Amino acid sequence: MSMELFQRALEADGRILKAEQLVESGGIANPGQGIGYLLTFDVGCILVLPDRERACLVVRQIESAEEVAEVQLASLMEEEPWWRILGHRLAQVWPGEQGEGALSGEGDPDEIRLQFRADDKNPRVVSLCYDAGRVRVGETGTHGH
Repeated sequence: MSMELFQRALEADGRILKAEQLVESGGIANPGQGIGYLLTFDVGCILVLPDRERACLVVRQIESAEEVAEVQLASLMEEEPWWRILGHRLAQVWPGEQGEGALSGEGDPDEIRLQFRADDKNPRVVSLCYDAGRVRVGETGTHGH
């Protein structure tokens, strides 16, 4: 189900409006690595979490604010790489390359790459990667295929 949610946002011409990080109780937000990320598109909200047992990413659709009401969220609107892409359309989505973003046995990726803006419009690629029980976020120069 993980890639399909991003694929649906892509097909719906979704624009990213907000990026937030889940913060552990009493913890301090670290924009580059955390226990999860909530990405709000104009076509819906997507939650990205680490699955420690399978060492991969789990992606869930969030239907209403109540689903995350108990969770402390930190805004990433002014953080790298999010501030550069807010308001832009999702142009491509794909799992990372084999070895750096291989699929688990159930087909869930350990890395998801999201390209915002078309190839000819100065694209930005953000990777969400499973890393030792957390989700690491970074900007990568690698374009889609």
